[in-house]
Amino acid sequence: MARPNLPLGQGTRVFSGARTMFIFNGEVVGYASGVSGSKEIQYEPVDTLDHLEVREHVPVGFRVTLAAQIFKTVAIGSGNDNDAPGSLEQQQIFPKFNDIFRVQGVEAIIQDDPQAGSGGNILAQYENVKTASYNFNIAARSIVGQNVAFVTTMMKDQSEL
Repeated sequence: MARPNLPLGQGTRVFSGARTMFIFNGEVVGYASGVSGSKEIQYEPVDTLDHLEVREHVPVGFRVTLAAQIFKTVAIGSGNDNDAPGSLEQQQIFPKFNDIFRVQGVEAIIQDDPQAGSGGNILAQYENVKTASYNFNIAARSIVGQNVAFVTTMMKDQSEL
């Protein structure tokens, strides 16, 4: 089978982290170093008397996960500088304590960089995203990263958009 030619300006069909953008609530997270997610269908086995094996598995739940690894940055001046965006609270990724009950779910997108020649294809779009937790670790001679966990209700991939 002959290999089809790639469109002009597109060197590969493989999605690469080097050209991936993580967009949270309409803003590109410029210091994200990784993002991961999953869709999970929860099944329960149907066990019956007089049968050793499971009769069938019944879907009983649907879960979506989203997590990101973001470098810790320190704000310079007012904290409105895109080159040094500051804490997750300053970036409005993690809510401040007094805002927890007012947090509305937002959209998060994992997208191919439009400048990479692909037109900015969306790999995954998450709905009703809320930041649930983050943690960090500081060690000698290391870059400080933050692991951020989100709750979300739906993830749509390219086939659903």
